[in-house]
Amino acid sequence: MTSLPAINTLVDVVLMDGEAYQSRVEDVTDKRLTVAAPFGVNTADMPKVGTSLELAWVAGDRRHAIDVRLTALSNEQPPRWSLEAIGSIRLQTRRNYVRGGGGEPVEVTMGGTAYAGRVIDLSEGGIRCRMLEDKFDRDDRVELRIALEDQTIPLNGTVLFVRRDHKNGTFDVIITYETTELVGRAIRGYVLRREMEERRRSRESVANAG
Repeated sequence: MTSLPAINTLVDVVLMDGEAYQSRVEDVTDKRLTVAAPFGVNTADMPKVGTSLELAWVAGDRRHAIDVRLTALSNEQPPRWSLEAIGSIRLQTRRNYVRGGGGEPVEVTMGGTAYAGRVIDLSEGGIRCRMLEDKFDRDDRVELRIALEDQTIPLNGTVLFVRRDHKNGTFDVIITYETTELVGRAIRGYVLRREMEERRRSRESVANAG
């Protein structure tokens, strides 16, 4: 059974924007951990006490992750962060992009004509969206505009697969693309924020039901 990382384990602390910062475990007791203040976090990006974060580390040959809550920031030298585990440990792989989201508006343009659809899920490497028009086939080159919160992400992509559901009159289109680090970070951060928010609502729903 996998347990929380031991003292001196090297870890990544992942902030809400999806950016990961290196740290080390200083102390661990039950579900509470103390880590060295992650290196390189800008003052403007410093999370507030109560913020949900992700802690990731390698055990054996596998990468693990767990949701944590920041409970305290110390000013001692060296500075430390106090964290509380609020979820279950899960396996994570660097080879796969984090996928999530769903319901966001997307515009797919081909041959100068734009078609509106909805995101089923997306990552920094590709998107699966539902369209009403049967206009796309494998290897088509397309342009995308994905609406994420207060920004619209423009991308160039290639259609990988189309699943036609003629009974319901819809078409699921999978499109792959390459992103710059800046755009990839924006998509990754959005997906992680959506995931954390959904977990928070799920926990609150269970608590209220009890």
